[in-house]
Amino acid sequence: MPGTLLDRLNRLDLGIRLLGAATICYGIACFLQRDFAIYWQPVPDGVPFRQPLAFASAGLLVLSGVGLFLSATRRLAAIVQIALFLAYFAAYCSVPFKPDGVQPWLGMAEQLAIVVGAATIWARMSPETARRLRFGPAPARVAYGIFSIAFALAHALALEGTARLVPGWFPGDPVFWALFTGAGHFAVGLALIAGRLAIPAARIGGFMYLCFAAVIWLPGAVTHPTQWLRWAGLGITLAMMGALWLVGDYLAARAGEKRGDGTRAPAG
Repeated sequence: MPGTLLDRLNRLDLGIRLLGAATICYGIACFLQRDFAIYWQPVPDGVPFRQPLAFASAGLLVLSGVGLFLSATRRLAAIVQIALFLAYFAAYCSVPFKPDGVQPWLGMAEQLAIVVGAATIWARMSPETARRLRFGPAPARVAYGIFSIAFALAHALALEGTARLVPGWFPGDPVFWALFTGAGHFAVGLALIAGRLAIPAARIGGFMYLCFAAVIWLPGAVTHPTQWLRWAGLGITLAMMGALWLVGDYLAARAGEKRGDGTRAPAG
């Protein structure tokens, strides 16, 4: 990716808006579904007041998504999203692990990836507290890098299931695309963990999530508009894009501060 284009992307500080729009979409889909999104919010059926909690969860997703667009509420909105996605992560702890399955730990990694993205917003607005808690750009990129490698392993371990997600109209062999995108996750993860070309990796990885949303989720959501789970899948995919983009924004902001070249665009 040319340096000038990368610099322009860094100055836009798009991650906040991407995560905000994605969680609004996600929350609306859950609200219209009148339930938790079963593949990403596996709250057990026996939980008291389950449906009211589902509505509250959906409402908080929407409200926090809107809150990210407003500087006055951005910090609180980020904290709400951290709490929400940690709660979804906790829900996965009740899902039985199967020796040949990937869904529980894959779901855990997805939730924690979004937690990391939301935490970068909070950290940029609360730098002193973040410094005391030792949460900075390096822990953020390493954490997301580990999750990205987990996504790559999920592609390999559940190869047939991943291939089935590729639409029939898409050119090429679905198994090839499952392996190719898994390799993409792995490369992004390695770059983030190593700290080499981490910002370009975050941008390229973000565009990969955008392709997932456009190819896998959006066509089905448009052709089956009342199947709200498809919209939820679109929302969670875009939320993961926003989270990765936020990690790149955090790295770019810190690099701009060190250079003193004005690259930094404040999260607040």
